[in-house]
Amino acid sequence: MKVILLEDVVGAGRAGDVVEVASGYARNKLLPSGIAIEANNTNMKTLEHRRAKIAAKKTADKEMAQILADQLDGKQVGFTAKAGESGKLFGSITAHDIAEAVKENLGFELDRRKFLLDAPLKEVGLHEVRYRIYPEVEAIVKVRIAADGAPVPEETLPVEEGPKDTYSDEILDAEEGETLHTYEAPKAAEEPAPAEQAEAAAEEEPAEAAAEEEAEG
Repeated sequence: MKVILLEDVVGAGRAGDVVEVASGYARNKLLPSGIAIEANNTNMKTLEHRRAKIAAKKTADKEMAQILADQLDGKQVGFTAKAGESGKLFGSITAHDIAEAVKENLGFELDRRKFLLDAPLKEVGLHEVRYRIYPEVEAIVKVRIAADGAPVPEETLPVEEGPKDTYSDEILDAEEGETLHTYEAPKAAEEPAPAEQAEAAAEEEPAEAAAEEEAEG
């Protein structure tokens, strides 16, 4: 089915283009949402007029986008996160996180999908993230990530949960003297306290004396 696009559609064309699309896609999505109109004789006759209106709207949209870009460009937001000794994060900062931080701290409502991130940020430091507001109009948002507290040794393994009566023991490399990991081991049997030992001895003495008297008699 041929339609006239009134807005840019990814994979189909730009606003003002006459394109062929699947009938179901046109009738269920493009036409009801006002993104396109059917390319019939009436609409084709007014296409040039429509193209002029579309061009004017594009110009206005681009100007508004440039205003936002000028206001946003170079602004900075900050995060703190757990990180290893090399600066690698135990987790990551996503486009969604950045959009939320910008909204909370700078007051800009941004679309997370317009951040040009190949992958979430996973290292401490200052990152420059591109934000595409409109075709050919972009701003740079600076994202500073700091380590939360002391660096976490990256070779540290999580301690497994063991029985209630446990103690932590460190396994050492005999040659290097470095901690390889920690584990939970059962607690050794406790020695009786000195007071308990004295009490037990006092109870045993009369019994021993009686046994000796019987042996002599």
